[in-house]
Amino acid sequence: MRAFLGALYLAAMAPLSAFANNEAPLPAKAEALLEEGRAAFREGDRYTALRLIGEARLIAPDNPHIRRAQADIVMELNAPFAAERARGSSDPGIDARQAALLVRWGEQVNTRGPAHQFDGTDRAIVELRAQLQRAENSQPVDQGLVTRLRRDLVIALRDRGWWQQTLDEIARLEQHGAELPLYVLQAKADALLAVRLPLRAIPLYQTVIAEGGYNRDARVGLFYAQLEAEQLDAALATADALAAEGSAWRKVGIDSRPSPNDEWLSNQTLAAQARRLVAMPKASWQRLQPLVEAAPANAWLRAEWGEMAAAREWPRRAHQELLIARSLSPEATDIRISTADSLLRRRHWRVAEQEITALAEIAPGNGQVRRLQRDLANYHKAELHLELRPSKTQGGGPDAEGGGLDGTLQIYTPPLAERYRLFAADIRTSSTPEGRSLTSNAIGAGIEGRWPDLTVTLAGWNHSGELDGGGASLLAEWQPTDHWSFSADLQRYSEMTPLRAQEAGIRADSASLGTTYTFSEAGSISVNAAIADFTDGNNRQQWIVSGMSKVHDGHSLDIYLRPTFYTSNNSLLGAPYFNPEEDYSVSLSTAIQHRLWRWYDADLVQQFFVELGSYWQENYSSGPIGTLRYSQYWQPSSRTWLHYGIERSMRRYDGENEYSWGLFLDYSQRF
Repeated sequence: MRAFLGALYLAAMAPLSAFANNEAPLPAKAEALLEEGRAAFREGDRYTALRLIGEARLIAPDNPHIRRAQADIVMELNAPFAAERARGSSDPGIDARQAALLVRWGEQVNTRGPAHQFDGTDRAIVELRAQLQRAENSQPVDQGLVTRLRRDLVIALRDRGWWQQTLDEIARLEQHGAELPLYVLQAKADALLAVRLPLRAIPLYQTVIAEGGYNRDARVGLFYAQLEAEQLDAALATADALAAEGSAWRKVGIDSRPSPNDEWLSNQTLAAQARRLVAMPKASWQRLQPLVEAAPANAWLRAEWGEMAAAREWPRRAHQELLIARSLSPEATDIRISTADSLLRRRHWRVAEQEITALAEIAPGNGQVRRLQRDLANYHKAELHLELRPSKTQGGGPDAEGGGLDGTLQIYTPPLAERYRLFAADIRTSSTPEGRSLTSNAIGAGIEGRWPDLTVTLAGWNHSGELDGGGASLLAEWQPTDHWSFSADLQRYSEMTPLRAQEAGIRADSASLGTTYTFSEAGSISVNAAIADFTDGNNRQQWIVSGMSKVHDGHSLDIYLRPTFYTSNNSLLGAPYFNPEEDYSVSLSTAIQHRLWRWYDADLVQQFFVELGSYWQENYSSGPIGTLRYSQYWQPSSRTWLHYGIERSMRRYDGENEYSWGLFLDYSQRF
């Protein structure tokens, strides 16, 4: 505002200078006004000084002393372009202040849309670098001017998102012993955070906050630095401290009527967002819901509402909310990023790719845009899955399967025509019942199609080992809503065929149907029914009903309970494989999941799993069953994922307990 007033005042005065005589002596009244103005300026009353010297210039428009005095005052009002017009010439100091003003203009003003958001900043960077080169080449070197120019260049580079260049310029300042003012320290912290050095950014943000008074941007920066450094309790405390300040309404100026406090709303949103980012979506949802209900047309609230819906495993609702936010603020880069992420999640890959390409042109230094580019690149890669499960058993009676080694290898091609992938698979199973070695090998190939709500997999198989033969499988998974999902599985030469049956020359074909109702990330219930038709005339029916409830939702510790009911019956008695006439089991499992370590894309989680239950079989006594397992989930990068562990289990066959030790490894790799 001060810069605008200074410029407006000088613009009004400028035409008078055309009628002045440079050679005329300074009138006494003009000289008196000039001295009064200088005195007011020395006392800090810049507006009175500007008025008095302006009156003097009305009398002598082109007097160099008056023009210089007027330029000095306008410079103090942060209007360097107006100062140049007032003085009639420029100097390195005015040039430096003009370039600094261009930096602020480029940061705060954009009238041509996102594609041109950096036009002003780019202009400032070019001008600052040119001035810096002239200042460094001048003799003698004005080191103070060089320092000011380099500080302003740091801010411009930070605003542009050129993080490494920002750090390079700060390093040059530090090499010359220049003191870093708080605003440069904050720019350094921003750049360190952007290049994934949050531990170095945290103390800088803390210094800026401690020494610089109220600075919301620095406190928000501190929150994200603590979050990315995995200091989650500290991050929540920082966000909550901001949310505890102020109120929803405030009075501005002399107006007695209260107006909405946008900063308060932003702080409340940040506190809710914090819980989503530390994997506490339910708490996040509860905190944001009343804000969205109070301001349903706020684009930023709707966008965060959509992000939270995705975290709660409601992808369709998330997409709808983000589209609403996009319609409310179509050019907002952050909302466009969230929408592109949702397009990937909803399997609209081609549209997502177009949006991500556009975002990369608008905001190439944005970390979220780079993550989207990485996720899109991963989608275009081939994929490998490997599963290994060696086990050793004891007991279980003559019909027990026994220990052995199970393994599966699957390789998928990159996507073809957006929605299809070809794959090849090798499934090997072995066991040692009663000292005999039994093996089965299934080699297959097929195609997978993926649509927003539907996945269909069709494969053909060649079986060898105990019983040779061809087979086929068709799997369809449909999720029409955020809550309901259904599956259907048809298998010719089914995986439900036991090795003992294959040894006897018997195989089975199977069909299964499943449905799941998901309340949210915190709970679900599933029902699965399957039938298997064996070539020896046996018909097996099987039902499984299970549930899941998250009973503890923490940023590093989650606890799940899973009750399960299983029952089956077979029509044929005396088969040469485990074939109970009727049986059922009831069990309750507890999974305790604890995050050990995380650093950006890398993640390490451990899980303790305990299952206890009872098994009953027709004509045999019931008895306990159970599993004890320890495993770790290790994701060293966005392309690699491993799950490995050890388990001890107890099962019953024909009234006898079987005890087993097992290891397992699941490995996924995109390449």
